Amino acid sequence: MKKLLITTFSMCLSASVLAGGLNTNSNQNASFERQMSQNGIIDLAGLYANPAGTAFLANGWHISYSHMSVWQQRNITTTFPLFKLNAATPGSDTHKYKGTAKAPVVPSLSVSYNRDKWSFNAHIAVTGGGGKCNFPNGLGSFESLVSGTIAESIIGNIATQYAQQAIPAMIAQGMTLEQAQAAVVGPATAYAVGQFSGNTNQYFKYYSVNSQMEGHSYVIGAQFGATYKILPNLSAFGGIRVVYGTNGYDGFIKDISYETAAGPGTYPAIELDCSQKGWGVTPVIGVDWKVNDYLNLAAKYEIPTKMVYKNSSTLSLAAAANDNLAKYRDGYKVREDLPGILSLGAMASPLKNLRFMAGWNMYFDKAVKKGVIADDGTEVIYKAGDSDIDKNTWEINAGVEFDLCKYLTVSGSWQRTAYGISETGMSDLSFNLTNNMIAFGVRVKPTQHLSFDLGFMHTIYCDRTVVTPTALGNKTDVYNRKNDVLGVGVTYEF
Repeated sequence: MKKLLITTFSMCLSASVLAGGLNTNSNQNASFERQMSQNGIIDLAGLYANPAGTAFLANGWHISYSHMSVWQQRNITTTFPLFKLNAATPGSDTHKYKGTAKAPVVPSLSVSYNRDKWSFNAHIAVTGGGGKCNFPNGLGSFESLVSGTIAESIIGNIATQYAQQAIPAMIAQGMTLEQAQAAVVGPATAYAVGQFSGNTNQYFKYYSVNSQMEGHSYVIGAQFGATYKILPNLSAFGGIRVVYGTNGYDGFIKDISYETAAGPGTYPAIELDCSQKGWGVTPVIGVDWKVNDYLNLAAKYEIPTKMVYKNSSTLSLAAAANDNLAKYRDGYKVREDLPGILSLGAMASPLKNLRFMAGWNMYFDKAVKKGVIADDGTEVIYKAGDSDIDKNTWEINAGVEFDLCKYLTVSGSWQRTAYGISETGMSDLSFNLTNNMIAFGVRVKPTQHLSFDLGFMHTIYCDRTVVTPTALGNKTDVYNRKNDVLGVGVTYEF
């Protein structure tokens, strides 16, 4: 029981730190919240999506500050036959779990200095994660684990009783003890499962458990680079992004009690408090081709980033003693690389006051390397794509901007993000859903040098259902998310 509890607890935690397209923020300024298709724009706001485009800004300084606020819900509805034995909700086999993730302050800062053919720039933002998520009532994986492992113990007892009666008869028929013990396993298990399933309430009276999970993830990037005009209409960018990441996990399964036909019982608590910190460097290159006054094309590539996090942890005795939680042991290191990213974009201006944008992003999640580094330096590396990822994440987007007058620009955009997560890569604590995002807003420019951005982005997620067969019946999880972002920014150019 204790070993199984720890194993699933570990699985739920470890799935929550997937990186790359699954944990990369492209919304890094208020301008994005009003117009998401930035891969081909020529604007200071494009320092993340199209840094090479800054070469075509006017000579002088360009400074922008943005403030985003994010509200998100992660909702899971789990159905499992044994849930009806929960003392807190007797008779109900479907339970709902709600997680709230809030990031009231997500800032970013962009600076560029242009001088003739050169543009020297810097961009600081939250490039991944960016919030906390709390499940105050635990998770379905925890609850199904508790009820399922208690049931497994009961089934084991029934199977043992069956074997004790069957083995003597097998020996009497000429089998050796070893042969009888091997031959009885299958029939004993089948009999025990059938008996339990047909008379569950007779064997299993109730269970109760207290579980909670809270996690946070922040990946902060400081990008520094330079853009050079190779030709009057062609520029190239080269730079690096220094990335600092911090993850935290605080959870427990405790106060586990139950009653079976054999009497009441309890199990020791599993508690974990882990903080992970690490850093890496991302080389970034890009090009921008200003074909003419009506069309601009751009491309950017981010080289994969090696990220190694070091643990600072406190684990209960039950958690510390099990190798399944080695990833969270104090002093151990965890490798969670960020993927390479390829971005392409275009901007067309059929009229002086009208601009259309389109873009495409590919996150190479299948090539991401992950692993655990023990105290002695032993490193085990594996690819996330081997089990968690079926295919790479991709995005397409489109947007439009229209200048109502020289003081006011209105904009709107759409983006679709398609994740390639396998069913085994989905869990309560870490699930991403294919979605469509819409954004709209305004840019107000009261003077030649000063402008303000105000935007709102809403995400429409595609629910996903994952069915996991078990000997006690199917466990069905329905995943749903809600997400809204509000951004406000100010830009000054001189």
